[in-house]
Amino acid sequence: MPRISKENYYLDIAETVLERATCLRRVYGAIIVKNDEIISTGYNGAPRGRKNCVDLGFCTREELQVPRGERYELCRSVHAEANAIISAQRRDSSSANSSFGIRARYSLMAV
Repeated sequence: MPRISKENYYLDIAETVLERATCLRRVYGAIIVKNDEIISTGYNGAPRGRKNCVDLGFCTREELQVPRGERYELCRSVHAEANAIISAQRRDSSSANSSFGIRARYSLMAV
C-alpha cells in the first residue's frame, strides 16, 4: 500500500476534526502544522461557554431566512481556522510561520 503524502495526512485529520462542527449550515475542520508537528485543530462552532446551533436545534440565520453572505452578526459560529488559532494561543503555542489546512464537507482549501 503506498504511503499518503504529508499534506493528505494532515488534511485527513482536518476531515475528522470537521465531524465536531456545530454549525447547521456549513461544516469545516482546520489543522495548524509547524515544523511537521500538529500545533492545533479547530472546527466551526460557537465559542466556549456559548450555546451552539446544534444544541439549540436551530440556526438564527436559517430561521430568519437570511441569504448567504448577509447578516453574519447573527451567526453564533466562529470559523474553524480562527478556533484553531485561538486553541494554539491557549496552549501557548505560536501559530506564526505555520501551515494551515482546511477541509470542508464538500470542498477542499489549503492555505
